[in-house]
Parts: sequence; C-alpha cells; structure tokens
Amino acid sequence: MKKMPEKLERISSIRKLVNDEEWRNEHPTFDVEPEIIEWAKLHAEIWLKRWKEGSQESWSADLERNNYIGLLGQKIFEVTLQQLEIPYVHNDPVIDWRGKKGYDFRIPFIQTIEVKTVDYHPNQRRLMIKCREWHNSDYALALKLLDEAPTKAKFVGYATGKEVNAFTYAENEFPCVIAPCYWQFLEKLHSASEFFNMLTQKTKRIWHKV
Repeated sequence: MKKMPEKLERISSIRKLVNDEEWRNEHPTFDVEPEIIEWAKLHAEIWLKRWKEGSQESWSADLERNNYIGLLGQKIFEVTLQQLEIPYVHNDPVIDWRGKKGYDFRIPFIQTIEVKTVDYHPNQRRLMIKCREWHNSDYALALKLLDEAPTKAKFVGYATGKEVNAFTYAENEFPCVIAPCYWQFLEKLHSASEFFNMLTQKTKRIWHKV
C-alpha cells in the first residue's frame, strides 16, 4: 500500500505581514513568518551547493549568512509587493539565468530595483553595495533585520540609482574590505514608506482606470 504523505503543517497565521498602521511609519516593519525563513534556508542551500561545485564564483564559506539574509530580504520584499498588489517581475537569484538580467525586481512605471539586506547587529548601520554586483538599477531598497531569528525586519529606506553611484566609494578599507563597494549610512536614505507609496501610485493604473 502506498504510504500517504505526511500532513502539512498549517501556516501559522493568515494575516497581513505589514500591518496597515505600519504604513504611517517612515520605516514600516515586516513580521517574518517561519515559512519565509524556511524558504530562505532552502534556497541558500541551493546556492551553497552551486558554490561547492564551482558555479558561483562570488561565494566563499564565510559569506554563507550574507547570502541567506540576502535571499530573505528578497522574499520579504516580494511578499510585501503581493500584499500591496503591486505587479512585478522577480529575477529569482536561485535560477541559473539570473546573470542575464541585471536587477532584482522590475516593476511597471518604476523600472529596476536592487534589494539589499543588512544584518541585525547594531554596528551594521550602512547600506553597502559591491561594485561588481551593482547594475545601475533605477533604485536600491534597504532592509534591516531586527533580531537574529529573525522575527521582524524593517524597511529602512531607498536611494535612486544616481544617488548610489554618488555614495562613498571604498576599496580594501573599512567597510569594504572584501571587495570594492559603494556605501551610505542607513539613516541618510529616503523614507521607505515614501518608496512604497510611489510604487502604489505609479502602478495603480494597471488595475484601475485613472
């Protein structure tokens, strides 16, 4: 007799992961569900396997968490777009053809967006973008995890592509010791709620005649 599959656990809660009142804040907070963490862990394992096979040149063993939280940030942003009913194309980093598209997300009337995630440690206060990973997208959006698990993440802010290119450049010095990068303090970014309001306003014509 064929063994029946194990019963799937029910998603812990069916609710908005960014509560309505959070959009009044300059830095909306996202409640990270366990399922999102498991998704990021699974995809990080796929990336790690590719690194071990030599197909991901930019990977190194000590950057495993960096890649994990990067994937986590992309999923958090994607789920938020779904919640706000903002149409998008996600250049999923797990897919091999990712290198052919120089962006993380493309949104109608907005164009391209790079999503960067900052870890929870208090001393990590900068948005850092490796030069080789910057594709001159129209916008860069920063998130910061609020705890190690994480249970919450904060949309910190955004910068235009032109502003990113004018960030402080560093090479072989703090905070860009591993690779040349552009960086800016998180508190100097534009409001994250302003960014999402812009996305909503510019894409609403897709769903409604305005």
